[in-house]
Amino acid sequence: MKKLFLIIAIIVAGTIIFIRWNDSPLVGSAPYNVVFSPFPPADIDGNATPEQLAAFAWNEFLALNWKSSYNENKMRDYPDISWSYNLPYPNLTVWETYAHKTELRPYSDKMLPFDSAPHYSYGIMPQPYPNALETFRFTLFNNLDENNEIGSCNVYGNLGERPTNLVLYQAKVNRAEYEYILKKYPTKDSLRRATDSTRWLIKNPTEYYKTGAPCNCASDRMIVSLPCGAAKGPDGTPVPGTIEIKTAWMLYNYGMDTTRYITRRAISYYRFGNQVYYTNRLFVLVGMHIIHKTQNYPAFIFATFEQEDLQDYQKTNIHHTYVELNDSGYEIPNKAHPDYPRLRPISDIAEKVSDYAHARISAKNPKSPLLHYRLIGVQANPEKDGNAISQFLANYIVESDSTLGRFRGSDIGHPHDNGANTLYHGKLLVVTGCQGCHGAAQLKLGTDLSFLLDTVGKPALAPDGIFPKRLAYIRAFKAAAEYTNTAPKK
Repeated sequence: MKKLFLIIAIIVAGTIIFIRWNDSPLVGSAPYNVVFSPFPPADIDGNATPEQLAAFAWNEFLALNWKSSYNENKMRDYPDISWSYNLPYPNLTVWETYAHKTELRPYSDKMLPFDSAPHYSYGIMPQPYPNALETFRFTLFNNLDENNEIGSCNVYGNLGERPTNLVLYQAKVNRAEYEYILKKYPTKDSLRRATDSTRWLIKNPTEYYKTGAPCNCASDRMIVSLPCGAAKGPDGTPVPGTIEIKTAWMLYNYGMDTTRYITRRAISYYRFGNQVYYTNRLFVLVGMHIIHKTQNYPAFIFATFEQEDLQDYQKTNIHHTYVELNDSGYEIPNKAHPDYPRLRPISDIAEKVSDYAHARISAKNPKSPLLHYRLIGVQANPEKDGNAISQFLANYIVESDSTLGRFRGSDIGHPHDNGANTLYHGKLLVVTGCQGCHGAAQLKLGTDLSFLLDTVGKPALAPDGIFPKRLAYIRAFKAAAEYTNTAPKK
C-alpha cells in the first residue's frame, strides 16, 4: 500500500512539475514575462516599462482567449481551467461571454443577471431574415451591431468598383463592470443621474477625489467610479477590475485562409425601410481593443491587437478602404481611401514581445490562430506616454482615419485642437490617441473613460444605421460644454 501511495505521489508531483514547466517562460533568456494563465492579470507595477506593459497586454490577450466554461456551468467570464493552450483553439472563449453593450444598456431598461444567456434588447427589435433554408439565431454571443468607426468613417475589406464587405464591430464588458452597474445604476435614469453627478464633481477635482475616486469611492456616493483591478472588494479580497473590449470583424470571403483567423458565426443586420433583419454569417476577427482599469492605472491600460495580414493586400487580395463620413453619418463623395497607409508604425517593443509570445504559443500548438495576431501598442500612464511611440495607438482597422488615429483634442467634434481631455492625479492633461478620446468621455460625459455608459444612442433604438453617432456625440459634448454651474438634482 505504501508503495502504491509513493507511486501516486510521484505521478502527481511529476504532473505538477510538467504543467509548471510547460507554462513557464522558454528555457534560457526570458526577457518578457508572458505566461499562460486562465485569469487576466489584475494590475502591474505603476512604473512598468514599455516591455512589461507589452507583456501585460499579451497576458490579458491569452487569458481572454482561454476556453470559456459556459457550456459546462453556464458561467460567463469564467475559464475552463481544465483546458490549456496545448489543445485546439476553443469554439467559445472567455471574452466572447462578456456582456454585450445592449445587455449592459438594454432598451427594455431591465438589466438581467450577468450569467443569463445572451439577450439583446433594442427599441426596434430585429426580425430573422427570411430564409427557407436556414433558421437564424438571435442568441449567439457575437452581435456585430456597429458598422462604422464611431461615426467617423466606414471601413471596407474589398475595393472593386464600389467598396464592399463592410467591417463590423461590437463592444463588451466583463463581469466586474456589469455587476457594478447592475447593483448601483441599473436603469437609464439612475445612470444618467450618476453621470451628471460625476460630471459636476469632476469640475472641481478636489471634490472629485474626496469621494475616493477613481478607485476607492465610497459605495454610497452618487458617482460613476468603475472597479479597479487589484483594489480590495467589500470582503477585503482583490477584485479583477473593469475590462472592456471592442472587436472588429470582416465577413468571410471564399478563398480566405481561415487557419490564420479566429472565425465565428455572428449576428449581423440588414435594414429595409424601417424594418431591421438579422442573420447569422461567418466572420473573421481582424482587430481587438482591450481596456482595463487597475489600481495603478486608473485611466485604464489600453492595448490593441490586430490580425497580421491586414495591410498585405498583395498576399490576401483584400484591399482595405475607409470612406469618411460627414457629421450626419453619410459617406462623403470622393473621400474613399483605398489601401491606406498605417498612421503610425508598430513599435519595435511591440513586435519583439509578439514574436516572443508567438514562440511560446507555437511550442504548445503550432496551428493556433493566435499566431497571426500581433500587439500594436499599449497606452497606460497619460503623464509618461506623451512622447512614446504608442501615444496615438492607432489600430489599422479600428482607428483608420485621422480623426481617431491622430486624436489629440478636447472631444470628437474637435479631435485635433490640443484641448485638455483627461483628469489624472489632479491635473488636466492633453492626452493623445485612444486614452485621450476616452478621457473626453470622463471629463464631459461623466462616464469614467467609458463610451458605453453615456446616453448617446444608448439604450439603442436599433443596430447601427438608424442614427449618426458622430453627430450625436458632437451634440452631447457641446451640451456638456454648456453645462451650467448648477448642481444636478439628486
